[in-house]
Amino acid sequence: MNQQMITTKILDEFGINLPDANVDGFVQHLNDQLEERIGAEITESLTDKQLAELLQLQEAGNDESISTWLTETIGTDELRKIAEDERDILLGELAENADAVTAA
Repeated sequence: MNQQMITTKILDEFGINLPDANVDGFVQHLNDQLEERIGAEITESLTDKQLAELLQLQEAGNDESISTWLTETIGTDELRKIAEDERDILLGELAENADAVTAA
């Protein structure tokens, strides 16, 4: 994915205000977690054959081929929906625990 879907601006909108020293690492952690969730959601939707194809592409290590395959197999709109849904879920969890996160 390589694109940050969660930024400090989004955290501010959700009332998560961290000291500057902690923000970059926390944002990176959230984006890593989000990428894992998106990947899990995508793999759950694949057939066994599709999953084998995706794993083969991942072993080859070509991100462009993976991106093309995902777009052709799942579709741009569905990929966007999965990413947005998972982002919203993660941000919702974060908002519910904003006091604990801010105090950490």
